[in-house]
Parts: sequence; C-alpha cells; structure tokens
Amino acid sequence: MVTFLIASVLLLGLLAIAIYFWQKPANGSQSNQLPAPQPRSLFSDFRINQLRTPSDEQPAETKVDRETFNEAIEAIRAFQQSPDRSSTTKLLHIAALADNAKTYERAVELVLMSWRDGSLADLSPVELQALINSEYWVLSSRTRTSGAGFVLKETLSNANGELQRTNNSI
Repeated sequence: MVTFLIASVLLLGLLAIAIYFWQKPANGSQSNQLPAPQPRSLFSDFRINQLRTPSDEQPAETKVDRETFNEAIEAIRAFQQSPDRSSTTKLLHIAALADNAKTYERAVELVLMSWRDGSLADLSPVELQALINSEYWVLSSRTRTSGAGFVLKETLSNANGELQRTNNSI
C-alpha cells in the first residue's frame, strides 16, 4: 500500500513537471521585463547656477506693520494701567495676531505675572487657561512649529500646569 502511495505521488510530480515544460511559450512581442530606465544623475533636476525664486526661500521674521505695532503698544499700556478681563483678552489677541512666538510668549508671561500677584482677579484659572490656549491657535502653523514656537509650547505647558494646579486646589 505504501508503495502504491509513493508511486502515485511521483507520477503526479512527473505529470506536473511535464505540463510545465509543454505549455505554450509567451509571445515574442510581449515582454515580461520592464523597459530600462533612462540613466540620469542624482541631481538631474537641478541646473548649475539656477536662481531661486523668493518663494523658495525661507521667509525671515515677519515684519509688523505700523498699525499692528501701535495696537500692540496700546494694548500693553491698557493692560499695565488696569489689568482686567478685557485688557487681557485684547493683549493676548494682539500678540497672537503679530504672528511671532516670542511676542506671544512675552504677553503670556506678562499676563501670568499679573495673575500671580493678584491684580488679575476677575479671571479664574480655568478662564485664563482657556484664553491663553485659544489665542495660541491664532498663530500660523509656521510660527507654532518654529524653534521659538517650541520654547513657547514649553512656556504654555508650564502655565497650563500652574493654572491646573491652582484650579484643582480651589
């Protein structure tokens, strides 16, 4: 019985090999290979002495126009004279519209200093945290992802932690 089993497996194997070799070969006009790629250098798309357009370059710090600058000065003065809900909102919004991470960070630090010394009593920690975080998203994504934006995120994280701890202790 075992002999019959081994003989039938060998016969099926030989039959499969015979069918494989007897099949019709592929047509000569149809090739299974891809055409050879055109040879080109690593930097073939770059021309020597090619001028770059200004849009290709990284923009420098955004220039602040005179109107935005004057609004920022007025917002800072108003906040320093009477730090309250309205002046805080205006200060953080103007700082965010300047689209400069360092400017926004300074505004947040100024607001936090006023909140710590108690002169900003009409804003709860939750409201101040929500205000700071919401105005952060006014900044452009380029500003938020820059190096100064990273430092700003650390400052905001510390501020959020401080405001959260204060909120939990109330």
